[in-house]
Amino acid sequence: MCSCKAEKTEPVTETQTADSAFQTVTLNAAAKPDIDLTALSSTMVYSEVYNLCVKPDDYVGKTVRMRGTFQTDENEIYYFCLIQDATACCQQGLEFILAGAEYPGGYPAPGTEITVQGRFETYYEGEQKYPHLVDAFLC
Repeated sequence: MCSCKAEKTEPVTETQTADSAFQTVTLNAAAKPDIDLTALSSTMVYSEVYNLCVKPDDYVGKTVRMRGTFQTDENEIYYFCLIQDATACCQQGLEFILAGAEYPGGYPAPGTEITVQGRFETYYEGEQKYPHLVDAFLC
């Protein structure tokens, strides 16, 4: 487990990237996530994302930062950060919703490497429970 007690966070500053319309943020040092998957080895990241999906109630309300490849579903309704395992044969992803952004202009192009941070929550579609990051931003 890589979670720790949440720290007081300061506001983040938005910046515009030079070659795209989507926004990234400059992280204040105090905006540390509860779970920083970017600091783990590829094997540990893959394992922790598995845990997020299998035991989502253990993570609800925590902030999570992760690095991977941006992808959307074929209907462009859901947006994901996909992470490869250590051998690059398998991948897992976590859905996220950028705060105040609309697709496509507010999101990166599919296949773009991203780092995203947001609050971990769950939601239901019918009887099925799904995890995702809300109020997310690109780092």
